[in-house]
Amino acid sequence: MQLNHALVLTLVAGSLVACGGGGSSSPADPAVAVNPPVAPTASGDSTGSVSARFASGDSSRFVLTSIGLQSNGKAGALVQDASGALSTIGGIVFTGNPAVTREISGDATFAQGRWFKGAFSSSTGATTLTGNNASAHYVAYNVLAALPASGTFACDAGTFTAPSYTGGSSVPSGADFGTASGNASMAFDASGAKVVLAIDASAGGSTGKVTASTTIASPASSGITGGYLSGGTGAQLVLGDGGTGRYLLLAAYKVQLANGGNYQGVATFRCS
Repeated sequence: MQLNHALVLTLVAGSLVACGGGGSSSPADPAVAVNPPVAPTASGDSTGSVSARFASGDSSRFVLTSIGLQSNGKAGALVQDASGALSTIGGIVFTGNPAVTREISGDATFAQGRWFKGAFSSSTGATTLTGNNASAHYVAYNVLAALPASGTFACDAGTFTAPSYTGGSSVPSGADFGTASGNASMAFDASGAKVVLAIDASAGGSTGKVTASTTIASPASSGITGGYLSGGTGAQLVLGDGGTGRYLLLAAYKVQLANGGNYQGVATFRCS
């Protein structure tokens, strides 16, 4: 399934409260600040860092997912603080006292993180992040100017936000967040980018996996797999400009663990 990012997809608008629970020029090629996902505590400061500020421009886009909400589109005027966390994306503004962002990562080619404590608002309403599992996962990136005609690319081990519990079966205390790892690859031909992705998630001693294989036909399109839009296991996949000779595969995903708990997060893979 293809989505054109000229449109912002918002499945739930209005006031949302997260429930509690148990033209893309090629930027420079800095090293990625990879932050291994950890299960954070329920309080404290922001975590993570970036190796460079995100080089945003007219081609910048974003994907954001929270409980009951999936949104994507043009990033517009972005605000990025000294830690690398984004507080304004696509007209969505994140505020709070404190405003806490976890698993901050990125470089000149992308900016990723998980809003953990605070509130975010847009023209359609506001969401207050309350409850032990409160989270809104985001990633911003630059769209490729064009897809290459051919080529096969291997991807790195990926950079992840901590997957957050969104519902389903009750989970034990301390399992509101988990860890994730994965692998990916991409190949280009006349039909577009053929991408393959696998992400393993675990929390509270239970594990789950989301796999995706799809073709992305154009630079500004995305591939939707599985039950992503209906709350089931699946993913939204987009391509980004990773710098000269490099490409990004970015994923927002949802996964059900063996214990019936549902989790979601975002991930970025650098492919070359």
